[in-house]
Amino acid sequence: MHRVNRSGIDFIKRLWYDKDNKKVTVLTTDHRITHVVGVDFNFLYPSDMSSEPHQFIKNTQQSQSHSCRWTGGKMYMCGSQTDKIEVDDDHSKQNILRIINNKNRFTADGQLFIAEVKGHIQEDYLNDFINFPPILRNYEFTTDERTIGSYMYSHMKDNTIKTDQKQRKLTNLTSAMGEFMAFSSYYLWFLIDDCHFIIDDVKQIVLFNKHDQLNSFIKEFTKNRIEAKLDENKGQEQFFKIVMNSSYDSDGMNTEKYHKVKMMNRKQTERAIRSNAFMDEQKISEDNYIVQMNTEHCSCKTPLQVAFFVLDNAKYWYLNFIYNFMYKCLDINRIHFIEGDIDSAYWAISGNPNEGFTQWFNAVISDRDFYNDNAKYFFPTIKSDVYDEKKILGLAIERQGTAMYALAPKNYMIETIYCANTKIKLKGVNQKSNKITKDQIVDCINEGKITKCTNMRLGQKNHQMSQLSIEKNGITGIHNKIVVLENQSCCPYMYGLTAKDYSYETGGLSSAK
Repeated sequence: MHRVNRSGIDFIKRLWYDKDNKKVTVLTTDHRITHVVGVDFNFLYPSDMSSEPHQFIKNTQQSQSHSCRWTGGKMYMCGSQTDKIEVDDDHSKQNILRIINNKNRFTADGQLFIAEVKGHIQEDYLNDFINFPPILRNYEFTTDERTIGSYMYSHMKDNTIKTDQKQRKLTNLTSAMGEFMAFSSYYLWFLIDDCHFIIDDVKQIVLFNKHDQLNSFIKEFTKNRIEAKLDENKGQEQFFKIVMNSSYDSDGMNTEKYHKVKMMNRKQTERAIRSNAFMDEQKISEDNYIVQMNTEHCSCKTPLQVAFFVLDNAKYWYLNFIYNFMYKCLDINRIHFIEGDIDSAYWAISGNPNEGFTQWFNAVISDRDFYNDNAKYFFPTIKSDVYDEKKILGLAIERQGTAMYALAPKNYMIETIYCANTKIKLKGVNQKSNKITKDQIVDCINEGKITKCTNMRLGQKNHQMSQLSIEKNGITGIHNKIVVLENQSCCPYMYGLTAKDYSYETGGLSSAK
């Protein structure tokens, strides 16, 4: 959400929605950044399908009691489909709403489902959620100036990057953007019970039975993976990781099933571009192109609802930690979100300037009793105990530093006072064959410079295997999942707003050097 974060220089920023004028403003606080902290969720996908009981699987807005825990305080996995209801009249619509809001969700009898709904967070509560919008969904938008804003649009134009095209990307939203979107039961319950989400309309609901039969498998393989790590057996550790990550239905993530990539000459590529199945192309030599096409048919022999539940439960658990732990016990005016992946999140902190960058969240704890009572459910509590550090549905500090530059998700640099610990992550760039420096990242932000990189890959044509050298844009600074402002703050797309409705305070700005 904020791309430049340097200790002692930059300040914590907060987004504010003016509901009367329908505008969003980025406010710069008086809290100067002291350090950045990244958390990493332990085995997130396996954890989410483990059905391991946890204190925080509940509606925290109503009560802290056992009576408000969803499905008895654990995330069950879906089994086979038991029913499907489509809206064809008001009776069927009300029936679906009754299933979604059934009080049985607070008991072990709670019904699992996938519901397709339209909805939004109540406007009066938007400022409670706008700094990390809780609706994580793929959204289709057009990369025109009206949508992505003049700053990013000009940057793309200046570097001859295609604009004014439709794209569909995963992003943070405060509503379903007037569209029907599908949610699993736990995620939708979280939005309704904890985020003031109002359902505007429903389209259909699919019901499933539930089970917790994967619990012993996940616990055993998690234990085996930890033991392999302790034995420094990287091969075995990777084996257990792959088995657990693929067991939730790899078909759901295997995009190779849903598109084909071919090598074509120029004439073949021209024909492919005219096809309705065409997706993308990249020139690799004078007469050779890599062309990506949609397939007309794909086969799937495993239940896709399992993959859907695991992916949605991961989003729910990520948000549950933020809103029902962090926001309950930390001073949110002294932290802001920087960058995240599906299983990690980085935050800028305005902590104690007299302490080093390894102070975690200690200086911004606002409710010490809540923190002391509940941190144990997420963070490790036993020093040097790897089993506790890697507990199911837990998390740990991944990295801390003095500064972080985040161009886009999975594209960032975090630095410490120790040069050897500086971490640069660039999705799709082989850093072993491409030397990436801090100056290149900073120049991309300050001057709009794009860095070219070369990746090597193997390709086969006419039964001949060749090594291909592919030049691509390595550091682009392009981030259009969200509206990027000139002060390097990022704002979520909001229903009914255009890029001109976002602005920032002009005080306290400086270059990223």
